[in-house]
Amino acid sequence: MSETKSDDVISEEVLYEKIDHYLMMFGGDRSLLCVSELDGFLTALGCSLKELEPDLWLNAIWGADEDQPIWENTEQEDEFLSLVLIMYMETMNSLLFGDFYPVYLEQEVDGQQKIIVDEWCVGFIRGAKLIGIGLDGDREFFDEVLAPARLFGTEAGWERQKSMVEEEIDFWRENLEPSVLRLVQHFHPEMQTVPRLSDTRVLH
Repeated sequence: MSETKSDDVISEEVLYEKIDHYLMMFGGDRSLLCVSELDGFLTALGCSLKELEPDLWLNAIWGADEDQPIWENTEQEDEFLSLVLIMYMETMNSLLFGDFYPVYLEQEVDGQQKIIVDEWCVGFIRGAKLIGIGLDGDREFFDEVLAPARLFGTEAGWERQKSMVEEEIDFWRENLEPSVLRLVQHFHPEMQTVPRLSDTRVLH
């Protein structure tokens, strides 16, 4: 299988595989660990009006200053930065042009394939904290739209799920994307973003 669609355009499959490779190779306890987490993280950055310097959010992928990777060579570092910036632009464009599709994981649970949103939400919550979503403004609104991501992306949310029935968990999972879109449109009312569930990206 060719690695690129053309000479200068990397395929989505190869993009994700290479990013996952670097995150697993250089990641630690405080880093983002997979493409799904990274996509959630980048989506949160795109929701806000605030813009962060690339160096700030790129470093935050790994954690604190002491968590930054020790690259084997400059080519390796340059490739990772290039891959992440490609994904960043794709995520921003998907929000800007109303073609929002999160990148979830898929796992086999009791013999059935099930979409897993937890990793995406972990990344989203991390990005939301970094850029300060919900710290100012209508607290009730932010609590409402962030509730699904907090349920699936925080330890407090995972603990809360233990007392929920499956139908209730499914309800919150189904409201994840509409809630994120409400957040996008709160900051960017000019965007006519709509969920396209058939285009949801699923990683096995």
